[in-house]
Amino acid sequence: MVSLITSACSTFNGNKALKTPFRGNAYESNRRYFRSVASGESINLETAKSKAMLTATQRIAASVQTEIKNVTENYTNERNIGGNLGDFGERFQQLTREVMSTQLMGATLHGEKVYQQTDKTYQVWVAMEVRKRELYKRLKEKALQNNNLTEAQRKAVSEMIDKQIEELDDK
Repeated sequence: MVSLITSACSTFNGNKALKTPFRGNAYESNRRYFRSVASGESINLETAKSKAMLTATQRIAASVQTEIKNVTENYTNERNIGGNLGDFGERFQQLTREVMSTQLMGATLHGEKVYQQTDKTYQVWVAMEVRKRELYKRLKEKALQNNNLTEAQRKAVSEMIDKQIEELDDK
């Protein structure tokens, strides 16, 4: 009776539930890190690794973009600066994309597991992370050096990023 219950829990409508690597809090984004887990498959091990790394990096980039968009909107609404800084939100998000293209190249590999399947193809799982504090610091540096931003926009970016860094639970 017990084995019947156990096997009934692991299948649903004839589909078998799989346990994937890198599950749990240590592999999820939090106040300190942007994180993602991805897999890649190929007959070539290096190609499988590349696919997994690319997908993980894209997922982190999407998370960063979403957070930056929310931070920008919240800051703009909080300060009621919509008209005072022109296209501030747009410029800041463009700046974020520029920083991410260099910063995410430096994302760290938090874990990697390689499997060779029965058909001799490789399946690679990776867990990657980027520390939020470092990303925000680079974003601030880039903003202060950006000639396309007005002085008021630079100040707004600096304040906004300082506030985000202060709110991080990452000393």
